[in-house]
Amino acid sequence: MASSGQAPQLPPNALEDRAATVIGVVAFCLLFATCMVGLRIWTRKKIINQLGLDDYACVAGLLVTYGSGISIAHMTRYGLGKHVYVMNPTDIPLYLRDFYLSIIFYCAALLAVKLTFLFQYYRVLAVQQMRIVYLVAIVVVGGWALSQLLVGIFICHPIQGFWDSTLGATCIPNIPQWYINAAGNIITDIAVFVLPLPAIWKLQLGKQQKILLLCIFSLGFFTVMISMIRIRYLKLFEDFPWENVDSSLWSIGELCSALTCACLPTLRPFLARHFPSLGTIVGASSSGSTSKSGKNSKSGVGSRHTDLESAKHHGIKSSTGDDGSEVELAGTNSNKAGGPLSVNPGHCRGASEDNTSIDSYNNNSPDGLDLTPHPRGVGARTSIRRAGPEVLQR
Repeated sequence: MASSGQAPQLPPNALEDRAATVIGVVAFCLLFATCMVGLRIWTRKKIINQLGLDDYACVAGLLVTYGSGISIAHMTRYGLGKHVYVMNPTDIPLYLRDFYLSIIFYCAALLAVKLTFLFQYYRVLAVQQMRIVYLVAIVVVGGWALSQLLVGIFICHPIQGFWDSTLGATCIPNIPQWYINAAGNIITDIAVFVLPLPAIWKLQLGKQQKILLLCIFSLGFFTVMISMIRIRYLKLFEDFPWENVDSSLWSIGELCSALTCACLPTLRPFLARHFPSLGTIVGASSSGSTSKSGKNSKSGVGSRHTDLESAKHHGIKSSTGDDGSEVELAGTNSNKAGGPLSVNPGHCRGASEDNTSIDSYNNNSPDGLDLTPHPRGVGARTSIRRAGPEVLQR
């Protein structure tokens, strides 16, 4: 007969530990997101020397994502990844404190990442009729994300009551608050990722290149899928330190995925400089594009030669770089059409004789996309440059 002082028998799986998995996944996600944001900042600062508000928001998003990831990893010290049967009761308040911090940093990261996307749209896809749409989206989406951050901070009164049950705090119930938060984030994420698609579809591009750009900008829907998967783990479990591993890892994965998707469209100049064969996949239009003046615009070397000869006909002088390619062609006289001429490997863009733009995919934009109307007319400075990350002379 067992004595009254004998410890209760534990389940067979009581000693399982997933702490190493938590730390490994968090470290990998943060490292990958850091590399992507680092490449973005390097491209925007060192290659094209043009940091914008979206870049600062992206860095802020990475920093608070680190806060969420470190909080999750630190929770393993107090029981995350273990079963509640072996958890030290004195560690529960410390576990809940780190859990609270991970929620706050998660909400702050979502706010920063959503604003990164919207600021980027406003900068790159700056057609006049869409600016109001982007500004409204910044207010609405930013307001929602900020409200969820404030709810997360003040979910209990006093705040310490979230992890200290002895205070008798009044708290907003986790259910349905978690579901409301998740549903709102999914809706706003879909809205953010859908916003640029109509503007991209209207670009005067070849079908293949247009589909490629749509695919790049649609990668954000992968983040939406992660958010949907994460919902199934938003429950109150009895064995909470063990079951909370899945929701925590999906949360950090969601944030790092969103940061990655925000950085990808800005890396074209980096690819053009260090991996030219990859950079020209995005930079070159399909060979089927033709000018409205009735003259064929063929892709490849012949196209480039033709447009260079046309440029020289309009009084534009050329120079040759160290690698033997034209790196600067500029003149003070504009062509009769008044449209800017630009040259890049595989495709030449400009204006037809009726002053109609052949292609609105403009390499003057640092990211390769620019829908901003460009002035045309007598006296406009004409330039031809090699497609790449920097403008040599404009």
